[in-house]
Amino acid sequence: MNIIPLIYFQKKKIYAEKDGDPISLTALFETIEKETELYVYDIDGIKKDKPNLCTYPKLSEHCKIWVDYGPRTLGDVVDAIMAGATSITIRKNLWPKADFSKIREISESTIYESFDGSHNLDEISFFSSQPETDGYVIYSDKEKFKKDVLYEDTVKSNCKKYNVAIIESDRGFFTHWKNLEVSILLTELNTWKKEEKYEF
Repeated sequence: MNIIPLIYFQKKKIYAEKDGDPISLTALFETIEKETELYVYDIDGIKKDKPNLCTYPKLSEHCKIWVDYGPRTLGDVVDAIMAGATSITIRKNLWPKADFSKIREISESTIYESFDGSHNLDEISFFSSQPETDGYVIYSDKEKFKKDVLYEDTVKSNCKKYNVAIIESDRGFFTHWKNLEVSILLTELNTWKKEEKYEF
């Protein structure tokens, strides 16, 4: 399981953890080595459709950036690519009619589709319906997984078939995701600093 650090953008500031204090680009670059892959969870883009595109190029000079900012059109995808994104997460709730074949035509970036714990078992089966997608991002809902064994088994089955990433910063749940055979663990920067040298 590959562990990738995650940062948040909110109100045009960078955060190493969701409820923490903002950090500077300089402090970020001192924390992660050059060419490290970095997951950019852009709350401004997701909630307000105002992604921090002007900062992405600065990040991409130091890191390989995987952006989750809520693109809603093909033009948004082009903007992310031009800003230096090497991977992009598409949220179907924000772009329900996203045509992944058209996205693939304009982009050589890695394209992930997201889903969250609100999906039912039938919706999880949609994994196989997007052949142009390189993988899937799950937003951890530990309580749902604990209560619904069938849901967990279905996710585990898909983890064996596809490249699945999980957003999780609860260290106590890392082994659980490894046991489900999740490929990538996306965790807050401050957690990643403590765990990057460990193997799961």
